[in-house]
Amino acid sequence: MSMVNEETAFVERAEAEMRRLADRLETVNDDVECLRSGNVLNVELDDGGSCVVNIQTPMREIWTATKFGGCHFSRGEDGVWRERRTGRTIDEVVDEHLEKLRG
Repeated sequence: MSMVNEETAFVERAEAEMRRLADRLETVNDDVECLRSGNVLNVELDDGGSCVVNIQTPMREIWTATKFGGCHFSRGEDGVWRERRTGRTIDEVVDEHLEKLRG
């Protein structure tokens, strides 16, 4: 597969994951609003806390960031986006971030 085709495939998978994540977060949380701008998804809590999720095309990763720090996720062969160091899923980590932000 050429570099361009690999990048296109990555972007398609990452875009699908961002849509899935935003839909899930807004469905299961009454206090969450997801706002998308380009490769960046802002997950905002009603009380002002936020988590930023963005696609890092050059690294072939999705990154999350809050005031507590950030995480980097790669898509595994099973199709699940997992944190590089811990193997935790993006859903697990974002949910934990949101709980910490709620205090």
